[in-house]
Amino acid sequence: MFAQYQAFTWEGKGRNLKPVIRIPKHNIDELYGIEKQKKLIISNTKAFIEGKKVNNVLLWGERGTGKTTLIRSLLNYFKNTPLRMIQVLKTDIITTAYLYDIIYENGEYRFIIFIDDLSFNEGEQEFRDLKIVMDGGIEEIPDNSLIYATSNRRNLMPAVSKSENELFPEDSIQERASLLERFGLRIGFYRFSEEQYFEIVRHYAKKDGINIPDEELLKKAREWALIHGTTGRSAYQFILSLQIGF
Repeated sequence: MFAQYQAFTWEGKGRNLKPVIRIPKHNIDELYGIEKQKKLIISNTKAFIEGKKVNNVLLWGERGTGKTTLIRSLLNYFKNTPLRMIQVLKTDIITTAYLYDIIYENGEYRFIIFIDDLSFNEGEQEFRDLKIVMDGGIEEIPDNSLIYATSNRRNLMPAVSKSENELFPEDSIQERASLLERFGLRIGFYRFSEEQYFEIVRHYAKKDGINIPDEELLKKAREWALIHGTTGRSAYQFILSLQIGF
C-alpha cells in the first residue's frame, strides 16, 4: 500500500488507512510571499527524509496565507522519495497510538502526520490527547514519524482569563506552553502587504489567461481586497470572480 500511494487519511474509529488517490497538484514555487517559511519547512522535511532527527512543525498565523497549501505541496516537491503523509482529524488524535504501530512496521518510509486547522477550546480533551501522542507516554514514538500541524492561533488555545474557580491561573499557562513547546519548529504566517497581494494576483491572472490591462486589474483587485482581504486565498478567489465579470 505504501509503495503504491503517497498520502492517506486516518479513520480513527475503524483503525483504517484510506489511500488518497488524487494528490493535490500544488507547486511550491508558485506560493508567493512566504519564501522564508518555504525554506524552513523544506529543510526540515529534507533532513527528515534523510533519516536525521528533526522537529515537529507548527505553522500558525493569518488565515488564507498558504499554511495548508504549503504542507500539501510537499507531496509533489518530494514525490520520488520515501515520504508519506497521513492526515489525522483532531477528533482522532487519541487513536494515533494505533497508527504508530503501522508506521513502526514500515521503517523504510518516512511519515508526516498532518493535523490541519488545529486549535482547542477550554476543557477540550483532545488538548491532553495530543500531548500524550507527541510524548508517546511509556511507549517510544517511531523515529520515522513526525507531526506537522497548522493553526490560526499562535498558542493553539484562546488567551487565558482568570477564573474564579482556579487558584493558580499560571498553571493553565504552563500547561498550554507545554504542548506548544512540543513543536520545536514554529513558523509564523503574516498578513500580506498590498504589493505582495498584487504580485499574487498578477501570477494567477497570467496563469489563467486573464487579459486585462495591469492598471485595471489592480484597481479591481484593490476593490476586492476591501471586502475579502489581501491574502493568497483572496487573490485566487478574485481571479475566479473575473470569470463571471466582476
